[in-house]
Amino acid sequence: MTRPSQRDVGRQENPNVDEEIASLLKAIEQERVPDRLTELAIELQNALIQKRHCKPES
Repeated sequence: MTRPSQRDVGRQENPNVDEEIASLLKAIEQERVPDRLTELAIELQNALIQKRHCKPES
């Protein structure tokens, strides 16, 4: 017999949790991202790309 995952148990206990999470995610997606944060994210992405290209392949 298999055990339900924590995710399944959470849904069974409170089905409104998924709706609440979806609502929070939607609100987060609608928030304006400060320009400085966007610039830093782009810099981080470029640094990670550079590091990946400089890494010797095994």
